[in-house]
Amino acid sequence: MPKKNKYMSYEHLRDLRQNHAAWRLLRADYAPLAAAFFYRTFIGPKRRGIEAQELLEALDMFLYDCTRQEGEFARSPKDYLEMWADSSYGWLRKYEYHGDWYYDLTAPAQKAVEWLLSLHKQDFIGTESRLRTVFNLLHEIAQETDTNAEHRLAYLTSQQKKIAAEIKAIEETGEVRPQLDDVQVKERFLQAEATATAILADFREVEENFRELTRQVQADVVKWTRGKGELLEKIFSESDIIRKSEQGRSFMAFWRFLMLSQQQDDLRETLQQVESAEAVQGIVQEHSLRDIHREWVQAAAAVQKTLGQLSAQLRRYVDEDYLREERSIYQLIQSIESKAVDRRGAGTSGLVMEMDTLPKVQLPMERRLYAPPKKTRLESPELTEGDGSSGSIAAIFEQVVVDKEKLKAHVADLLAERDEVTLAEVLAVHPLELGLSELLGYLVLASRDAAGFTEDRLERLVFERDGRKLLAVCEQITFRKGAGAF
Repeated sequence: MPKKNKYMSYEHLRDLRQNHAAWRLLRADYAPLAAAFFYRTFIGPKRRGIEAQELLEALDMFLYDCTRQEGEFARSPKDYLEMWADSSYGWLRKYEYHGDWYYDLTAPAQKAVEWLLSLHKQDFIGTESRLRTVFNLLHEIAQETDTNAEHRLAYLTSQQKKIAAEIKAIEETGEVRPQLDDVQVKERFLQAEATATAILADFREVEENFRELTRQVQADVVKWTRGKGELLEKIFSESDIIRKSEQGRSFMAFWRFLMLSQQQDDLRETLQQVESAEAVQGIVQEHSLRDIHREWVQAAAAVQKTLGQLSAQLRRYVDEDYLREERSIYQLIQSIESKAVDRRGAGTSGLVMEMDTLPKVQLPMERRLYAPPKKTRLESPELTEGDGSSGSIAAIFEQVVVDKEKLKAHVADLLAERDEVTLAEVLAVHPLELGLSELLGYLVLASRDAAGFTEDRLERLVFERDGRKLLAVCEQITFRKGAGAF
């Protein structure tokens, strides 16, 4: 039976429905709640591990918004997170890092959410570009694996003739004819965006595959019954077993290719050229790939960190003291199981088990007495009309007035020399004079261009007010020529 047919058999699908976390999410009563929250928090902003308190606050606000539409939910935000991170659900992975607890979305949960996202009707479905991709991949495999010299020379000769003909046409006409029309450009751009996003989604499954490899090695080490020297020889002979696996070799090739400086420069220049094409101007804001390289690096770095942690765990498993503790635990479990088998059918009379320690008992009178909470008394005196004789009203006439036209002129001066400028660059030339009020004025100007705010980049703005140096931290703000009022 072909492998695909095996995966679509009744028995396999029945087991998936009962055991797979993705299917469990789709058939849950609160699937809309969980899927919407996972997309809003993890998949949409392309975030990985989130600190527990931050995720708890985000879920609290999300439940509050949903409550206004659907009514009260049965559980608290903390209960939902603990439940979703439980192994019986498997939608979130809870782990400790540097003394703090974090949550990350699991690969099955991401697959379920992305499948739900794919159900919406697409206005444009490209088929020609995908067909060409299939042909190009097959041709690449055939050409790069063919060792026949005549075939290779014939292929290179045909390419040489094609290039020579194009060079001749350009020299005669002085014009370059576009090889793709607007529809083909749009189709290929959307396909590139979908593939680039899919790479980010694959990283969670890559991490899970690495963990599965580590669990297999750990199981082999724990069950090892021969000498420690032979165990070390086995580990050293299979050194770096994770990176030498097929998954590991593919990931390391991706990482090396991504970190080459010439590849980074080429990708950056190509994206700038593609996104400036007229055919994609209507979709570039919604499907921008400008930050995809940074997102790839962050996701791949998270996998690298996981690899380091797994390698450290593997080394710890080889440690003699740890092996001794693991084996003693397994021996205790086997001892309990054997005694349970011996007692089977013997009834419950007589001595069943001895306990070396006594249970701790806390009597009612040993507990602390109930202390009623203190109630805060609020005084609300009646407001009376004043005559102004009890104080000065000069502060009313000393309000700070920010001239927005002046701020706009500051930005326009710098935009006259370049296409875009950040708020930090504007303040370096025109420092703040009115403090936070003037800074808010710049924010109001920037709000006219929604793309001017970069959420995942922060700027530290230092300014002086009343003889003191103050620091403001905000999202990176970019003013662009032709956007808003500029």
